[in-house]
Amino acid sequence: MSEVSLYSPLATPELEEHRAKVREFAEKELAPLRQKYEEENLDGLGKVFPWDIYRKLGERGLLAEHVPKEYGGRGESFLTEVVTIEEIARVCGTFSVLVDYTPTLVCNPILMYGTEEQKKKYLPPILRGEKVGSYALTEPKWGSDVASIETTAVKKGGEYVINGHKKFIMLGNIADILLVFAKTAPEAKARGITVFIVERGTEGVSYPKQEKKMGLKATPTSEIKFENVAVPEENILGGPSQLNKGIYVALDALDHGRCGVAAQAVGVAQSCLEQAIAYSGRREQFGKKIAEFQAIQWMIADMATKIDAARLLTYRAAYLRDLAIRGKISRRMVTLPASMAKCYATEVATWAAHRAIQVFGGRGFMMDEEYTPIKALPTPEKAYRDCRIFEIYEGTNEIQRMVIFRELFRKYSK
Repeated sequence: MSEVSLYSPLATPELEEHRAKVREFAEKELAPLRQKYEEENLDGLGKVFPWDIYRKLGERGLLAEHVPKEYGGRGESFLTEVVTIEEIARVCGTFSVLVDYTPTLVCNPILMYGTEEQKKKYLPPILRGEKVGSYALTEPKWGSDVASIETTAVKKGGEYVINGHKKFIMLGNIADILLVFAKTAPEAKARGITVFIVERGTEGVSYPKQEKKMGLKATPTSEIKFENVAVPEENILGGPSQLNKGIYVALDALDHGRCGVAAQAVGVAQSCLEQAIAYSGRREQFGKKIAEFQAIQWMIADMATKIDAARLLTYRAAYLRDLAIRGKISRRMVTLPASMAKCYATEVATWAAHRAIQVFGGRGFMMDEEYTPIKALPTPEKAYRDCRIFEIYEGTNEIQRMVIFRELFRKYSK
């Protein structure tokens, strides 16, 4: 039995073989480009997007691997996809966005809710790494409070005219396909939301601001304005029958996406653990390696334990999500484990990055990769900058705790 197979009883030999291939690819082909994209995006605006890497991922079939072959995917389990996200994140948190964001928040909603025509039109070019999609939900005033979004879509003839303002939209300004959440029946609040597919180049779409970010610097985050944007009725995700059902798309997509964010967190945390172990075995103080000091040993022991717990929660959620995708369990059964995994794993990642910086001391505060013993993995400071958003996007961890309580109360208070 290989060492890595001990990660989870769900980690079959086939899954571990997949992990090994992705890890080799990430270390050999992606790691050498990590610093290049960091330096080219120091201002955090994401002006230089890693299209070369995105296309490589598409060519290797590593984008939305759970999508069936008839739509350009590989028909793999979602757990396989989660392992891919984890291994890419281990090498670079920024690059893990490429295998997580569009695949989980755009491809999966199209797969689960789109018409046959929409699936055949939009999924294959994304999975080949030719096009990028984005999930336009958050607004300047409304993030967690989805029911209060103010973007509207008014029917005029055979079209809907969209007006509104979206905020903090990852990949928004480069997206070829936007999933736009808008109110089609404002009086119905949450049950009056519809999802529209808006293609790049549609008249009336603008990007007034690019955000300067702390981490994930090579991936742009934009404001998007919609001013009298006309889209045909057939661009409702799922067709006209899905009018006013967008809240279900949003909640289901976020359950799916939270598994991906948890995997990102596990991967980044794993890199911090490996760097801390390697560095502590080399650094000498007071005549001995710092790995011989109990303070360091306990930090590393706690890191390893928490990371394994986070990984197990993440794999459980991904396994259940895969069953839900295949119609073997209800999608609602994934909500609790997905929120638990996202909440716990992301906090472990932040904590592990903090501890790795502490093990490195002053060198951990530096951006220079010369201080890291494992050159294929990021510096602790980059890991910290990248993973800090994990506790916030796709539902803050405060929201996750609300969801966890709600689901537990629903189950046990009867």
